[in-house]
Amino acid sequence: NNLDGVEIRNVDGTNVSSITLEKAKEVKAKFDAAGLEVWSIGSPIGKIVVNDNFEKHLDSLKHTCEIANVLDSKNIRVFSFFIPKGTNADDYKNEVFEKLEEMLTVSKQYGVTLCHENEKGIYGDIARRCLEIHKALPELKCVFDPANFIQCGQDTNEAYDMLSDYV
Repeated sequence: NNLDGVEIRNVDGTNVSSITLEKAKEVKAKFDAAGLEVWSIGSPIGKIVVNDNFEKHLDSLKHTCEIANVLDSKNIRVFSFFIPKGTNADDYKNEVFEKLEEMLTVSKQYGVTLCHENEKGIYGDIARRCLEIHKALPELKCVFDPANFIQCGQDTNEAYDMLSDYV
């Protein structure tokens, strides 16, 4: 299909962020043989409730960064935490930003760029909050998912106009 790079999400039914480093080396050899590079790791990092155990989640990010290094991938797709049901997402802004900043600190240690994807139910579900994230943390890149914006009632053209500088 004339591809030279892909975002990898699963390996043999397991999210790539959960495979062993040895398995990552096997995957890397297969990609090299096919003449492909892993542009990004499609991780579930940031897909926890904002007030869940964050230290354990940071350990998962560190492992995912190690996998990214084995695969020579410079990018990891992440999310900005699910908001507890029945609460206002804006009330969690400071906590979300602090955790994203900690995640960025970790990723810098591994030379990996984090890329935030909008998704229903997380802090960054609508364009306004995604823009707040990217203005506050400009080193965090943007993965623009129009279908996820549609699920939130967000006009996708408006969202793209707001976020295009970060995509």
